[in-house]
Amino acid sequence: MSAFLGPIHFWLYKKIQFQEALIDELVAYARVHNWSAEDLADKYCTKDRRELEEVIDEANIHGWLQSRIHDAEGRYAAFVNAMVEGHAERLEELKQAAYDFGKNQGVSGETAPAVYHQLDDLLLDGMPCDMVNQVVDSTDERFVWQQAMDIHSSFWGDNGAYYYALRQAMIKGLLAGTDFAFTQEADGAFVISRKAA
Repeated sequence: MSAFLGPIHFWLYKKIQFQEALIDELVAYARVHNWSAEDLADKYCTKDRRELEEVIDEANIHGWLQSRIHDAEGRYAAFVNAMVEGHAERLEELKQAAYDFGKNQGVSGETAPAVYHQLDDLLLDGMPCDMVNQVVDSTDERFVWQQAMDIHSSFWGDNGAYYYALRQAMIKGLLAGTDFAFTQEADGAFVISRKAA
């Protein structure tokens, strides 16, 4: 890793910040609905939203970014697991809140690859060197990818499915204003395809 900040570091930090915004939104939803007596924001939300160049350890850029990813993933999982434990019905509410968050953010694009690249600019899938997403097929009408590894479920204990349910809901929200839909196929492939006219 280079010893100076480059575009890839800002790109990754933007993805971390997007996940932080999702956590904020879900925590706000839980607070409004009185799901906990404790201060959820203090426990699960980060207060440090400074620009990357103000906060990063330039002597350890890769390690610092990795630690921020792990921190965001861990708090997200801990929050959802705590809120859903003993209240399975809350997962559906959180999925709706994640969908609404995505819809409010929105993406655009004239082709399936353009839409995917906007998603890839937002969704946190580890470090770029992890190469998590592998493209399977790409046309203007349809973009298909698979995950080479599951880097998320380890944060969720036995509840890795929660992560993917919330992610799918958020992606559907992100695509709500586009001509494209998001699905997951039986073989685990993720698909962005043009909606039928």
